[in-house]
Order: sequence, then C-alpha cells, then structure tokens
Amino acid sequence: MQVTFSQVAHTTLFMLFAFCGGVYAEENSSLSKAPIDAQVSEIVNPFKSTCYDWRDKIIPCDFKRTYTELLLDKPAFGPRFIDNKDGTVADKLTRLIWLKNSNCFGMVAWPDAARAVKGLKAGDCGPDPALVLADGSAAGDWRLPTMGELCTLIDFSNRDPALPNGHFFANVPSGYHWSLTTLDNHSELAWIVYLESGTTCYENIHNQAGHVWPVRGPLE
Repeated sequence: MQVTFSQVAHTTLFMLFAFCGGVYAEENSSLSKAPIDAQVSEIVNPFKSTCYDWRDKIIPCDFKRTYTELLLDKPAFGPRFIDNKDGTVADKLTRLIWLKNSNCFGMVAWPDAARAVKGLKAGDCGPDPALVLADGSAAGDWRLPTMGELCTLIDFSNRDPALPNGHFFANVPSGYHWSLTTLDNHSELAWIVYLESGTTCYENIHNQAGHVWPVRGPLE
C-alpha cells in the first residue's frame, strides 16, 4: 500500500506504517478507488480515504508505478537512465542530469545543502573512482532539485530504494533528501522525499538530517 500526502495540513497528522502524515475525507474520489477485490479493499485503503500528493492533487491511493507518470501525464517506456561514466546519470525522460552518488555530502541542514551544491565541481565526490565527478562541470553548474524534479525519481512499485529499475545510482541512503521547494507561506519548511518508500513530507530547514542530491539541466 502507498499513500502520499497533502500540502494542506488542516488536521492533526497521524502515523500510518512508515508514512509521514495523512489527509483523508469522508467522500471518495474516483481516483482513490481501484477495481480490487472487496476482501482486500480495506487493506489497500483502510480509511476509505482520498489521497493527495505534495501538490495537493488527488492521486490513486494504491498507485504502484513511477511518479513521473503522474507528474508528466505520460507513461514511462523502456530504459530511462544512462550511466555517463563520469559520475553522472542522465534521465532521458526528464532530460535532467543527476549526480550518480546520491550521498556525496552526508546529512546537512537545508541552507548548507544549497551551499554545498553550488560549490560542486569536477573532481568532487571521491574517493571511489567510479563515483568521482569527472564531467568537466564547474562550481555553480549544479543545484538542489525542485520537489517536482526529485519526485520524478520515485517508483512506488519498489522499496529500499523506491527508484525505477535500471537507475544506476549509488549510495542511496536511508532518511530523506532535501528539495529546493519550500512550503507556501512557510519558508522555514522545505519539502523532502524519503527514498526508501517514496514518502513525501516536509522538514524544518535547520534540521541537519537531510541528504543532498544535486541535479543540473532544464529547470522545471
């Protein structure tokens, strides 16, 4: 079962397995209902809830595919990723270039994450020669991903990590990754993604427990 979460926080958050928080309503959206056997319907959607993603958009509560299919409104066919053999991985679907080492900087607060990414350059992210950045990039070429960009990496059919098959990424840590996106009217909170499960949530920008996954390419 997979439930993602709303940007709207009118109700007290509750814990549901490994999920950050939930928002539910009495009425069911057609998207939140699936053609499943009645005996397992309560397991798939125990609260008969309406499920939302971080954009406050209704999504299927039992969605088991790549999140990119929801964000881009198109299916993902064939191999998406290319190992560039220079410490980077290209995503053919989004045209983004990701650092192959998803844990180059360890755990830092959000402002430190932004500074670290801004200074990233060729020669960094050693000592493993297979992960050292060797793409010729200079300081200022990389940035923190937006929440939408970070979510394109989620595959809800997988766990530990919840990444698409054939992704080529290395050192995917437990815990969450920072996005560039802060909450509307709450600039002290930034959106995050737990890539063990694909859970989306938000965290105080001064919490020094977030990981950093630099990206470059067309800004969404």
